[in-house]
Amino acid sequence: MRWFNLPFIVLLAACAVLALLLVFSGMNPEMVSPPETAGQPLSVTPAVLPAPVTPSAHVTPTNLAPKPLQTTTAMPLPSPSPTAATLSATKNPYTISTTALEERVHELINQQRTARGLASLHVDPALAAIARTHSDDMAVQQYFAHVNPGGQNPTARGTAAGYSCRKTYGSYYTYGIAENLFLNNLYSSATYYSNRETVFNWNSPEEIAQTTVSGWMNSSGHRENILTPIFDREGIGVVIGHDDKVYITEDFC
Repeated sequence: MRWFNLPFIVLLAACAVLALLLVFSGMNPEMVSPPETAGQPLSVTPAVLPAPVTPSAHVTPTNLAPKPLQTTTAMPLPSPSPTAATLSATKNPYTISTTALEERVHELINQQRTARGLASLHVDPALAAIARTHSDDMAVQQYFAHVNPGGQNPTARGTAAGYSCRKTYGSYYTYGIAENLFLNNLYSSATYYSNRETVFNWNSPEEIAQTTVSGWMNSSGHRENILTPIFDREGIGVVIGHDDKVYITEDFC
Protein backbone atom coordinates (compact mmCIF):
# COMPACT_ATOMS: atom_id res chain seq x y z
CA MET A 1 0.00 0.00 0.00
CA ARG A 2 1.30 3.46 -0.98
CA TRP A 3 1.39 6.22 1.64
CA PHE A 4 -0.55 8.65 -0.58
CA ASN A 5 -3.57 6.31 -0.36
CA LEU A 6 -4.01 6.75 3.45
CA PRO A 7 -5.65 10.22 3.33
CA PHE A 8 -7.88 8.92 0.56
CA ILE A 9 -9.03 6.02 2.71
CA VAL A 10 -9.71 8.36 5.65
CA LEU A 11 -11.72 10.61 3.33
CA LEU A 12 -13.79 7.66 2.12
CA ALA A 13 -14.55 6.62 5.72
CA ALA A 14 -15.65 10.16 6.63
CA CYS A 15 -17.95 10.27 3.62
CA ALA A 16 -19.52 6.95 4.64
CA VAL A 17 -20.25 8.21 8.16
CA LEU A 18 -21.74 11.42 6.75
CA ALA A 19 -23.98 9.41 4.44
CA LEU A 20 -25.27 7.35 7.31
CA LEU A 21 -26.07 10.49 9.31
CA LEU A 22 -28.02 11.92 6.38
CA VAL A 23 -30.03 8.73 6.00
CA PHE A 24 -31.05 8.65 9.66
CA SER A 25 -31.38 12.40 10.21
CA GLY A 26 -35.21 12.26 10.05
CA MET A 27 -35.50 9.55 12.73
CA ASN A 28 -35.97 10.65 16.32
CA PRO A 29 -37.50 7.73 18.16
CA GLU A 30 -38.91 8.44 21.62
CA MET A 31 -37.68 6.47 24.57
CA VAL A 32 -40.58 4.20 25.48
CA SER A 33 -40.62 3.37 29.17
CA PRO A 34 -41.69 -0.13 30.10
CA PRO A 35 -45.28 -0.20 31.29
CA GLU A 36 -45.80 -0.16 35.01
CA THR A 37 -46.33 -3.58 36.44
CA ALA A 38 -49.97 -3.88 37.37
CA GLY A 39 -50.74 -5.13 40.82
CA GLN A 40 -51.63 -8.79 40.71
CA PRO A 41 -55.12 -9.58 41.96
CA LEU A 42 -55.20 -11.69 45.06
CA SER A 43 -56.42 -15.17 44.40
CA VAL A 44 -59.69 -16.07 46.05
CA THR A 45 -59.86 -19.59 47.38
CA PRO A 46 -63.33 -21.09 46.93
CA ALA A 47 -64.79 -21.87 50.32
CA VAL A 48 -65.89 -25.35 51.27
CA LEU A 49 -69.62 -25.14 50.81
CA PRO A 50 -70.78 -23.29 52.73
CA ALA A 51 -67.66 -22.18 54.61
CA PRO A 52 -68.23 -19.78 57.49
CA VAL A 53 -67.66 -16.17 56.53
CA THR A 54 -65.38 -14.01 58.63
CA PRO A 55 -67.37 -11.45 60.57
CA SER A 56 -67.34 -8.01 59.03
CA ALA A 57 -65.60 -5.03 60.56
CA HIS A 58 -67.30 -3.65 63.60
CA VAL A 59 -69.02 -0.31 63.86
CA THR A 60 -68.60 1.83 66.94
CA PRO A 61 -70.20 5.16 67.74
CA THR A 62 -68.20 8.21 66.75
CA ASN A 63 -66.77 10.09 69.74
CA LEU A 64 -68.11 13.41 68.59
CA ALA A 65 -71.06 15.63 69.39
CA PRO A 66 -74.07 14.45 67.45
CA LYS A 67 -74.60 15.83 63.98
CA PRO A 68 -78.00 16.14 62.34
CA LEU A 69 -78.73 12.99 60.38
CA GLN A 70 -80.10 13.36 56.91
CA THR A 71 -83.71 12.30 56.92
CA THR A 72 -83.89 8.88 55.35
CA THR A 73 -87.02 7.11 54.32
CA ALA A 74 -86.86 3.60 55.68
CA MET A 75 -86.97 0.96 52.98
CA PRO A 76 -90.03 -1.26 52.99
CA LEU A 77 -88.92 -4.55 54.49
CA PRO A 78 -90.13 -8.02 53.56
CA SER A 79 -92.26 -10.07 55.89
CA PRO A 80 -90.31 -11.31 58.91
CA SER A 81 -88.83 -14.76 58.74
CA PRO A 82 -90.49 -17.45 60.85
CA THR A 83 -89.19 -18.01 64.36
CA ALA A 84 -88.50 -21.68 63.69
CA ALA A 85 -86.15 -22.09 60.75
CA THR A 86 -87.50 -23.48 57.50
CA LEU A 87 -84.63 -25.60 56.25
CA SER A 88 -83.84 -26.03 52.57
CA ALA A 89 -82.25 -29.41 53.32
CA THR A 90 -84.55 -32.05 54.75
CA LYS A 91 -82.04 -34.20 56.65
CA ASN A 92 -81.04 -31.74 59.37
CA PRO A 93 -81.46 -33.59 62.68
CA TYR A 94 -81.68 -30.30 64.59
CA THR A 95 -84.68 -28.06 64.97
CA ILE A 96 -83.26 -24.55 65.03
CA SER A 97 -85.28 -21.96 66.90
CA THR A 98 -83.97 -18.50 66.10
CA THR A 99 -85.47 -17.18 69.33
CA ALA A 100 -83.63 -19.80 71.39
CA LEU A 101 -80.45 -19.09 69.42
CA GLU A 102 -80.73 -15.36 70.17
CA GLU A 103 -81.10 -16.14 73.88
CA ARG A 104 -78.10 -18.47 73.88
CA VAL A 105 -75.84 -15.95 72.11
CA HIS A 106 -76.92 -13.36 74.66
CA GLU A 107 -76.04 -15.74 77.52
CA LEU A 108 -72.59 -16.41 76.06
CA ILE A 109 -71.96 -12.69 75.62
CA ASN A 110 -72.75 -12.05 79.27
CA GLN A 111 -70.49 -14.92 80.29
CA GLN A 112 -67.63 -13.12 78.56
CA ARG A 113 -68.46 -9.89 80.38
CA THR A 114 -68.99 -11.28 83.87
CA ALA A 115 -65.78 -13.34 83.63
CA ARG A 116 -63.98 -10.00 83.38
CA GLY A 117 -65.87 -8.28 86.17
CA LEU A 118 -68.23 -6.35 83.88
CA ALA A 119 -71.95 -5.98 84.42
CA SER A 120 -74.25 -8.16 82.35
CA LEU A 121 -76.10 -6.62 79.44
CA HIS A 122 -79.86 -6.76 79.58
CA VAL A 123 -82.01 -7.44 76.54
CA ASP A 124 -83.60 -4.36 75.05
CA PRO A 125 -86.65 -5.51 73.02
CA ALA A 126 -86.61 -2.38 70.83
CA LEU A 127 -82.92 -2.86 70.05
CA ALA A 128 -83.52 -6.56 69.38
CA ALA A 129 -86.26 -5.65 66.89
CA ILE A 130 -83.81 -3.37 65.03
CA ALA A 131 -81.19 -6.14 64.98
CA ARG A 132 -83.69 -8.76 63.82
CA THR A 133 -84.99 -6.53 61.06
CA HIS A 134 -81.46 -6.01 59.75
CA SER A 135 -80.69 -9.75 59.81
CA ASP A 136 -83.93 -10.41 57.94
CA ASP A 137 -83.13 -7.74 55.37
CA MET A 138 -79.66 -9.22 54.77
CA ALA A 139 -81.09 -12.72 54.38
CA VAL A 140 -83.78 -11.66 51.91
CA GLN A 141 -81.64 -9.27 49.84
CA GLN A 142 -78.52 -11.46 50.01
CA TYR A 143 -75.92 -9.05 51.37
CA PHE A 144 -73.77 -8.89 54.48
CA ALA A 145 -72.90 -5.40 55.67
CA HIS A 146 -73.57 -2.83 58.36
CA VAL A 147 -74.98 -0.42 55.76
CA ASN A 148 -78.15 -1.60 54.07
CA PRO A 149 -78.96 -1.03 50.36
CA GLY A 150 -80.84 2.12 51.39
CA GLY A 151 -77.61 3.60 52.78
CA GLN A 152 -78.60 3.31 56.44
CA ASN A 153 -75.94 2.42 59.00
CA PRO A 154 -76.92 1.01 62.44
CA THR A 155 -77.55 4.43 63.93
CA ALA A 156 -79.65 5.55 60.96
CA ARG A 157 -81.65 2.34 61.12
CA GLY A 158 -82.26 3.00 64.80
CA THR A 159 -83.33 6.56 64.12
CA ALA A 160 -85.76 5.37 61.44
CA ALA A 161 -87.27 3.05 64.07
CA GLY A 162 -87.51 5.88 66.64
CA TYR A 163 -84.57 4.63 68.71
CA SER A 164 -81.55 6.66 69.81
CA CYS A 165 -78.56 5.87 72.01
CA ARG A 166 -76.37 8.38 73.82
CA LYS A 167 -73.55 7.45 76.19
CA THR A 168 -71.72 9.98 78.39
CA TYR A 169 -68.01 9.51 79.13
CA GLY A 170 -67.39 12.49 81.41
CA SER A 171 -65.89 15.12 79.11
CA TYR A 172 -67.49 13.74 75.95
CA TYR A 173 -70.27 11.49 74.83
CA THR A 174 -71.08 9.17 71.99
CA TYR A 175 -74.22 9.02 69.93
CA GLY A 176 -75.15 5.96 67.98
CA ILE A 177 -75.62 2.20 67.98
CA ALA A 178 -72.60 -0.10 68.03
CA GLU A 179 -73.01 -3.32 66.07
CA ASN A 180 -71.44 -6.74 65.53
CA LEU A 181 -72.40 -9.00 62.63
CA PHE A 182 -71.72 -12.66 62.00
CA LEU A 183 -72.61 -14.89 59.07
CA ASN A 184 -72.79 -18.50 60.22
CA ASN A 185 -74.13 -21.68 58.59
CA LEU A 186 -76.46 -24.53 59.40
CA TYR A 187 -73.76 -27.00 58.30
CA SER A 188 -69.97 -26.85 58.27
CA SER A 189 -69.41 -29.01 55.19
CA ALA A 190 -71.21 -31.02 52.54
CA THR A 191 -69.97 -34.07 50.65
CA TYR A 192 -71.56 -34.58 47.24
CA TYR A 193 -71.86 -38.02 45.60
CA SER A 194 -72.90 -38.88 42.08
CA ASN A 195 -74.80 -41.99 43.09
CA ARG A 196 -76.34 -41.12 46.46
CA GLU A 197 -77.56 -38.29 48.62
CA THR A 198 -75.36 -35.42 49.73
CA VAL A 199 -74.01 -35.85 53.24
CA PHE A 200 -74.13 -32.75 55.42
CA ASN A 201 -72.13 -32.09 58.56
CA TRP A 202 -74.87 -30.25 60.42
CA ASN A 203 -74.10 -27.72 63.15
CA SER A 204 -76.06 -27.96 66.39
CA PRO A 205 -77.64 -24.80 67.80
CA GLU A 206 -74.95 -24.79 70.50
CA GLU A 207 -72.19 -25.00 67.89
CA ILE A 208 -73.69 -22.08 65.99
CA ALA A 209 -73.89 -19.96 69.14
CA GLN A 210 -70.39 -20.90 70.31
CA THR A 211 -68.65 -20.28 66.97
CA THR A 212 -70.41 -16.93 66.63
CA VAL A 213 -69.33 -15.60 70.01
CA SER A 214 -65.82 -17.04 69.75
CA GLY A 215 -65.49 -15.45 66.31
CA TRP A 216 -66.37 -12.06 67.76
CA MET A 217 -64.10 -12.50 70.76
CA ASN A 218 -61.17 -13.36 68.48
CA SER A 219 -61.61 -10.09 66.57
CA SER A 220 -60.35 -6.97 68.34
CA GLY A 221 -63.12 -4.61 67.18
CA HIS A 222 -65.97 -7.00 67.92
CA ARG A 223 -64.41 -7.91 71.25
CA GLU A 224 -64.17 -4.21 72.15
CA ASN A 225 -67.88 -3.78 71.57
CA ILE A 226 -68.71 -6.81 73.73
CA LEU A 227 -66.46 -5.65 76.58
CA THR A 228 -67.27 -1.93 76.56
CA PRO A 229 -68.13 -1.23 80.22
CA ILE A 230 -70.57 1.60 79.56
CA PHE A 231 -72.82 -0.51 77.34
CA ASP A 232 -75.68 -1.84 79.45
CA ARG A 233 -78.11 -3.29 76.89
CA GLU A 234 -78.13 -5.16 73.65
CA GLY A 235 -80.44 -6.68 71.10
CA ILE A 236 -79.65 -9.80 69.09
CA GLY A 237 -81.46 -10.76 65.90
CA VAL A 238 -81.04 -14.15 64.22
CA VAL A 239 -82.54 -15.04 60.85
CA ILE A 240 -81.90 -18.14 58.74
CA GLY A 241 -81.82 -17.64 54.99
CA HIS A 242 -83.13 -20.05 52.38
CA ASP A 243 -79.49 -20.89 51.53
CA ASP A 244 -78.93 -22.23 55.09
CA LYS A 245 -76.86 -19.22 56.12
CA VAL A 246 -77.46 -17.86 59.62
CA TYR A 247 -77.45 -14.05 59.79
CA ILE A 248 -76.71 -12.72 63.28
CA THR A 249 -76.84 -9.05 64.26
CA GLU A 250 -75.86 -7.81 67.71
CA ASP A 251 -76.67 -4.16 68.50
CA PHE A 252 -75.39 -2.35 71.61
CA CYS A 253 -76.34 0.73 73.55
